[in-house]
Amino acid sequence: MRDRHEAAVPLSPKAAGSWRPGGFALRDAWFPVAHSSELHHEAILRLVHSRRYYIWREGKDIFAAAYHPIYSQPVADSIFTNERGFYPVIERYGHAWVWYGDVDNADPHLIPDIPFLARDRAQPNYARGVNYFHCTYELVLENILDLTHIDFVHGDYAGTSDSDEDSIRFETTSETVTMIRTIKGRPTSKYQKEVLGVTVPYQDMSAFTHVFIRSGVCFLHSHYSHAPGIPLMQSNTPESQSVTRANYVFGVQQTENEQFAREWPRTAPIIAAQDESVLRPQNSRYYGVEPRNDCSTRFDAAGLEYRKLHTALADRQRNGDFSYQADLSDGSNIAEILKIRRLEDA
Repeated sequence: MRDRHEAAVPLSPKAAGSWRPGGFALRDAWFPVAHSSELHHEAILRLVHSRRYYIWREGKDIFAAAYHPIYSQPVADSIFTNERGFYPVIERYGHAWVWYGDVDNADPHLIPDIPFLARDRAQPNYARGVNYFHCTYELVLENILDLTHIDFVHGDYAGTSDSDEDSIRFETTSETVTMIRTIKGRPTSKYQKEVLGVTVPYQDMSAFTHVFIRSGVCFLHSHYSHAPGIPLMQSNTPESQSVTRANYVFGVQQTENEQFAREWPRTAPIIAAQDESVLRPQNSRYYGVEPRNDCSTRFDAAGLEYRKLHTALADRQRNGDFSYQADLSDGSNIAEILKIRRLEDA
């Protein structure tokens, strides 16, 4: 059963202070490492936790291997590949999903359900892209789970922090964290005024973030009382301890505002650059120094819970347990949580 929490349930300072992002590579998960449009006969290279994945297309089929199919010799590479050196790979939701972990545990049912994307076709070119963050993926996910950062880092797009009411809550399973922020009387943002022509000075807002701990895949969505919204899937694939690849795709079918559907995805590189400016300096601060407690507020509760769950998963995997728990399917109807229509119902 999903656990529900109010904001004032912080992790203990001792546990928070011992957090070291990038210190353990969680296994046995699917990673959406490439848009379908990038797959051709010539192999492309992608990394997951510094492991090489060469991916290419032959007809309607796609392949992923630990070696280049033309310029390298086949390699039977440990438990991560089969006897021919191939990784499990599946094309779904307009992405190539590769398995990072024991090849015998690669279950297609573990690929997340993405209700605002079609399973068998890609989104339009204008609705997708890629960004990079020069930090561990754990820091990217903490930033995403702190929905208050948008007030200060992305204020022109989301509005300022002033409001009549502002509350958060989060829900968890052993594999996911969902953060929900509810705001009453938020000032209308500069973007909404200038681009969308919103004239009301204040709005109500609900913001949602849903994070998959092992893979870093996340969904983000915001509802405004007088402005449209579009859900986003962002991959946050850990290429290394200092680089995170963020393939992104917008569920543009969720809005009838054609201008917004075209204009909003164009802000993705701008918003990513703003996040990069605060994330990049953080990475080195967790290494080569003595552990110390991070300062936090009640709005950091979801991020602290993420640290606790990530640590619990890492501890289990260090002990040889890579399984998924019985609560895997709890709260799986993310369309209901995000308050969106499934694409086939749109």
